Amino acid sequence: MSISSTLVQRAQIRFHEPADALRPFVGCFWVLTAERGAAIRVVPDGSAAISIQLDGRPRRWCLRGPLLRPDVRRFRSPATLTGIRLRPGVVRLLTGSPAHATVGRRLPFDDLPACRRPASPDRCIEVLQDFLLERLAHASLPDVVAAALDVIERAHGSVSVEEVASRCRVSPRHLNRLMRTWIGYGAKRYATVVRFQATLHEMDRTPALAPAALASGNGYFDQSHLTFDLSRLGGATPGRLAATGVADFSKTRCDDLA
Repeated sequence: MSISSTLVQRAQIRFHEPADALRPFVGCFWVLTAERGAAIRVVPDGSAAISIQLDGRPRRWCLRGPLLRPDVRRFRSPATLTGIRLRPGVVRLLTGSPAHATVGRRLPFDDLPACRRPASPDRCIEVLQDFLLERLAHASLPDVVAAALDVIERAHGSVSVEEVASRCRVSPRHLNRLMRTWIGYGAKRYATVVRFQATLHEMDRTPALAPAALASGNGYFDQSHLTFDLSRLGGATPGRLAATGVADFSKTRCDDLA
């Protein structure tokens, strides 16, 4: 799944490719340079992130868990941050803790060594990549979780929990328990997030598409269902997202999350 997640105002974001061995686990490294008064808005996409603010006090790595609603961060002074997007399930591989304990939270991540001073973005990316390569060597998601993610993403989120469970040969209850532990939320909620992302992409590709057609083409019951989900997950109505948001989300997409 290619991910659109971040809308930036008065800030620049650059992406860096990870080592090949990390591609099953991460999307891209990023460096964000924010002006005074800048704002970034991250919307749910199933991913988590590890980041550090280079000019902050104290300099500490932070783990941001998967989101259930838009997360807005504003900057009162210029700032530079760098970090990495983590694919669904990688939080548990790194921490050993249930992913649902991190949903919607920013937590200190002190397992990572500090960047040596002066802490440049390139140096911090090197430290983070070395850590991930060591921690994730020979790691993998449980087969059921990996299969469930594949089924949901191939269906662009338009699939029932019962169908996913059947194709994974487990009960819906067991599937939801595994998904909460590894992804942060159950199969139905994850499917909702995937469908939301698929809808953002469709809005970006065909901006003139009528809301009713957008709703029916992306598995929503009707236009009001579409409006509810986009307002809840994107922080704006479909019309406002189409006018001011989707193009910016697409510019900050990790296209290697495919």
